[in-house]
Amino acid sequence: MPSLSPIQIALALEAGLNIFGATFMLLLPRPILSFLSSPPSRTASDPNPTSVSPTATQLLRWLAVLVYGLTPQLLLALPASRSARDKRWIAYVTLGAGEGALIVIMLWQALVRESGEGGLTRRALLGCAAGLAPFMVWRIYVLGGRPGMLAESGPKRE
Repeated sequence: MPSLSPIQIALALEAGLNIFGATFMLLLPRPILSFLSSPPSRTASDPNPTSVSPTATQLLRWLAVLVYGLTPQLLLALPASRSARDKRWIAYVTLGAGEGALIVIMLWQALVRESGEGGLTRRALLGCAAGLAPFMVWRIYVLGGRPGMLAESGPKRE
């Protein structure tokens, strides 16, 4: 079995986590959203409210499809080839830009927004931002500190 370089392991691991997470978002949106959202207020007209709207369910499924759509960049950058460095750079810059924007908006919503605005709890927003942070830190490390890693591949078979 051929060995993989650290960058190839990172690409494969992230692609696997993307597929795993997106599958759960696609198939089980209501439990995920119930876990992340604020409990709704009970009223006389609605004694058993739900915090998960059909719109939220639909949007989470759309997010899952976007994750599936971005994952091939990681998979296409995985094999050793002459163009591997360029493919990996494009994948890391593209995904890093989206993750950076998501982290900023999640932190802003968690720390600055009005209380009660939006359906996700402060804890859920901070947790989601923290979940993206390791990937962002890794991308910054590779792109800014160790760009040579993008060209690395495991030993070639003879």
